[in-house]
Amino acid sequence: MSFNASAGTTYLPNKDYSNEMLGFLWNQVGPVAQHSVVTTTVEPTPEPTSYATPGEFHPLVASNYGDQLAEAKLPANFAWGMSSSAYQVEGAVKDEGRGPSIWDLLSHRNANQVVDNSTADVVSQHYYLYKQDFARLKNFGVPHFSPSISWPRVFPFGHGPANEAGIKHYDDVIAELVKNGITPAVTLFHWDTPLALFNEYGGWTNPKIVDDYVNYAKFVIKRYDEYVPIWFSFNEPQYCNWEYSYYPAGDIYPSYGVGPGLKARFLCGHYTLLAHAKLAKWYHKEFKGRGRITFKNSGNYFEPISNSPADLAATKRTYDFVLGWFGGPWTDGDYPQSMKDTLGDLLPELSKKEKALIKGSCDFFAIDAYTAYYVGELKEGMETCTSNRSYPGFPECTTQNSAAKDGFSIGPAADNGATWLKSTPVGIRKFLSAITTELFPSIPDVMVTEFGFAEPFESEYLNIQDSTWDLRRVDYIQGFLDNILLAITEDKVNVTGAFLWSIFDNFEWSSGVKTRFGLQYLNYTTLERTPKASWFQAINWFKKHGGEFIGDRNQTEH
Repeated sequence: MSFNASAGTTYLPNKDYSNEMLGFLWNQVGPVAQHSVVTTTVEPTPEPTSYATPGEFHPLVASNYGDQLAEAKLPANFAWGMSSSAYQVEGAVKDEGRGPSIWDLLSHRNANQVVDNSTADVVSQHYYLYKQDFARLKNFGVPHFSPSISWPRVFPFGHGPANEAGIKHYDDVIAELVKNGITPAVTLFHWDTPLALFNEYGGWTNPKIVDDYVNYAKFVIKRYDEYVPIWFSFNEPQYCNWEYSYYPAGDIYPSYGVGPGLKARFLCGHYTLLAHAKLAKWYHKEFKGRGRITFKNSGNYFEPISNSPADLAATKRTYDFVLGWFGGPWTDGDYPQSMKDTLGDLLPELSKKEKALIKGSCDFFAIDAYTAYYVGELKEGMETCTSNRSYPGFPECTTQNSAAKDGFSIGPAADNGATWLKSTPVGIRKFLSAITTELFPSIPDVMVTEFGFAEPFESEYLNIQDSTWDLRRVDYIQGFLDNILLAITEDKVNVTGAFLWSIFDNFEWSSGVKTRFGLQYLNYTTLERTPKASWFQAINWFKKHGGEFIGDRNQTEH
């Protein structure tokens, strides 16, 4: 018999759900860190009745729209709160039966995957400190919290038997939220695919992932639907482009014939969209769910660099490849024609049945919107790019810039670990209008499900006082919320929610832990959470503009 290790292009089914196999998966990852003190669930201590806040020498930031928004109020039942994701905050990665995710492998074994060589092994240990975190939210009256659930904590192997300890944990998490009067808005998948499924068949490039995901998601929804009115099937499926397509398939896990690149990008998007649609149909048609379900898009506002026909066409095309890619629920269920024309056989074809499944599968539009860009045509012309798959910029074949034609920046910069992010608050108002009137007019309502800012150099300060006076983030939040309100009051966009990213500093994927997005400062050693100026800016804004709070929370001193 002859053997060829490179000939394995199908998949390797797994029915071994033993502790030994779980150990094998963790051996694949390698040693993981554990916190030296916090190793079990901690009961909350009483929250303070007052907090240190910005004082008289530099108050919080005032609105630029004082007269216009002086009396403006949010609509009734506007959902607002803080957000996070399991892998980025939970820590305790190897505890209580959790299986490794693809990101455990990437952060430990893929050289230069994370710029500061950090991992999410510990981070904030929210897995054990969630009761204190929810007590903090309650103490400030924050009415919603948007976490995600870890698929490999519920199903360590991606399928097969569920992990009882993981289920009990999430039972307690949901119960603790409800006890505190906090409404959960739950994301079912935030990029932490079980590593076992990459070993078994390559992850999201294989159609088998659809049923494995749907079975996991059904399990969670059946258990918690009574308490969760908002379900997000996926966080930012656009990650298939700027993250998933760069995973080192064939290097640190089997590729099964699909390595990094465009093929992986569009297979990932294809099966993600089908998995969402299949779950949504089950949720409403079979399960008769009580709540609403959609997925969280990743997208930013695109402003044409000029009014020339070529730049306007480039802007539309850019939207096609970002939001249109997953816009089928709001159109005919299909991909945009521009994508089909450019990609050809790189873009899987949707059958008539699949398009019918996708169409109408979202109950509302959710957008994670952080910034804005200027968009224009390529200097060489679009066709030069679209006709050549190896051309730089293929397949979008447009330009995206953070500088205007005169060269001035579109907005103040974020931390160097988030070079893509500029503070562009006016962009969200324009974006909400564009989404609901130009891109997808059939949308009944829209939620801004993430927005936030990485304060420049925050990790480099030598004391917590400097780190918590996050002026650029404060300005970002004030301007962003003002412009969401202007979209509601002036443009008549039906915006029904807004969630700030994030509840505290966390593991920011390839940017690691030094790039901080939190509204609370996290000491990675002591795990202490300290509200930043931006936390108070957000809380005060919602007080001023009629946001709903838990009980009479807004009587506490800030």
